[in-house]
Parts: sequence; C-alpha cells; structure tokens
Amino acid sequence: MINTIVQKTAEYLAVPSVVGHEQFFMDFLYEDFKNEGLSVFKNDGLLEVHGKSPKDAIICAHIDRHGLISLGDDEYVYAAQYMKEIKYGENNLSSQKQVESIAKRFEGEKVYAYHPDSGEHLGEGRIEACYPHMKNNDALFFVEGIAQLEQNIPLAYTRQASFEGGMLKGQIDNVISIAVVYALFKGGYEGTALLTCEEEIGKSWMHIAEYLDGMQINTDRLLVLDTSPYSEQKVIDEGPVIFRNRDKSEVFNKVFVDQLKMRCEEIKRPFQVKDEVLLASGKDIDDLGSTELGRLVQSTEGKWSGATVQIPTLMYHTSNETTSVKAIENYYGFLHNILIEDRI
Repeated sequence: MINTIVQKTAEYLAVPSVVGHEQFFMDFLYEDFKNEGLSVFKNDGLLEVHGKSPKDAIICAHIDRHGLISLGDDEYVYAAQYMKEIKYGENNLSSQKQVESIAKRFEGEKVYAYHPDSGEHLGEGRIEACYPHMKNNDALFFVEGIAQLEQNIPLAYTRQASFEGGMLKGQIDNVISIAVVYALFKGGYEGTALLTCEEEIGKSWMHIAEYLDGMQINTDRLLVLDTSPYSEQKVIDEGPVIFRNRDKSEVFNKVFVDQLKMRCEEIKRPFQVKDEVLLASGKDIDDLGSTELGRLVQSTEGKWSGATVQIPTLMYHTSNETTSVKAIENYYGFLHNILIEDRI
C-alpha cells in the first residue's frame, strides 16, 4: 500500500483546499471514496465515510491546508487569520515573530487562484513580499504576475508532491493522512472516517462534535491522524509512530494511549511520545502544541476523547514538508494492525 499512499498523496495535493474554501476538495474526495463502494455523506464542514461496520472504529483527519485569500486591490492575507476573523469574529493579534514566521513560509512561492466551488484556475503568480501589521494586524501579501482578483478568492501553492531518495515532499499536512485513510479502506478497514474542514483555524473539533452528538455516539476511543513537526532529520529517517498523552489543551484517554504504545512494542514498530520528549527537554505544557483532539476534549469537557496517531515531518506547514518511506511504512503498518489485523 505504500505506493498507493504516495500516489494518492500526490493526487490529492493537486486538488486545492485552502482553509475556509475546502468544498472543491471535499467534492473530489466524495467521488473518490464513493468509487470504492463506500457510503459517503457530505455535511457542513465534514465528510463522513463508512465501511461495512461503521461502529467498529472512528478515525479522523483534516482536509484543509494553508494558503492566501484575496482582499481585492491586489492585496492578499493569510487564509487562517482571515477566516477566523470573518467567520468566527476572532481578531487575534499576531506578534511580530508570528508574522515573520508566516512570511518566511510563503515569500517567493508560486501560487494559483481558484474558484472555491468549481476549482477553476483563475491565474498564477509568485508571492513577492509580505508586509506585517499593515491591515487589521494581519500579514499582508503581494503577489507578482497575477491579474487582480475579486475579494475572497483563495490562492493555493502551485508546488506539487515529489518523491525521491525515499523522501516524500510537498504540502503534505494533512493530505498524507487522507491518503492513508484511503489505503486503509482499500486494505479492509470497515469502520468510519471523519474528514474535517477548518482544522488549521482550530475549528474542526466543532464539526466532529456536531456529528457525534447528532448520531448519539459516546466514545473515548477516537483516533485522530495528522502530521507532527520535527527539526531533526534523524527522527524522519527512523520514522517512529508519534503518540501523545496530551497536548497543550488537554489530556487524552490515557488507557487507550497506553494500549497503542503496547501494541507498537508488540509488533516492533518504533514510536515516540511527543509530550514526554518535549517535557523532558525542558519545555512547558504551553509548548506541547495544539491538536484537533485536544481542542475537542477541552471544548466538550471530556465528553469525547481518544488518541492521536501522527507521522513525523520536517519543514512543517510549508510546501516542502517532508517525511520518509520508513515513516509511512510504520504509520500505515501500525494503523493497519490495530484497525484491520487485530483490532484494539
């Protein structure tokens, strides 16, 4: 299935899905999973995919990615900031350090505009510069070589996935997890997958909660799939499965997490517990990062919980985010074991 995962990652990455404008990608995934004979349903902010035994397990992964949004007048802002402001009324003031970090990720990148409903390409250009704190404390971008666009048109990276030397590169967060979900269904997974929008603005938990509440599902064994940022090449080469006892927001289902760690040991897959490594290095709870699961547990006061299973990557949240074949093998192999071969 590794070739399938690599191919699907590249295929999915070619379909734009800027946060707040994921509908075209959701429609694409709807058809793709439907063609595999699965039951697929579109909801506001969430795509539900069911195998033959939907209650066996629930896995979650997000489909949105970072990009820019047009303000008109040849001005563009970071989509995650903008969508929080216009949809949820959250005018979070960015620090200079945050804005500079955002600018560094994007400056010089080639991008293309697309119609949010049809996916039609509306022009291409290159991000020329970013000027911090110029409009509502947002990072304001200028794109060279693109025709003036209407307001609220999304811009996605043009750079696609590449695979060479045992390394998969691209804007793979969280496309690679969607590809793994596809491979799991192909490999015999019969449970449910919830594919969410708006994770990059911290709102995907709301769509999961609405689904679980509407279906009257009470569970503390959700499996949330994602990438996990690292700066050491050694970790990527070794490719451990990444678990967390908690993130900065909340503690997860400790019994479930411990079961996953024990299974990893039993099947001799390498693993690492992210929060334990960070805390041991002198970091604080606030440095543990924010996850979809943590936000869900915190916001619902523990009504739902579970565990995260993540794949380690370098150059997180860029168009060159990188992981290894070894990491993909361990990530998929572990999930296949607990969801298909010998369910936990």
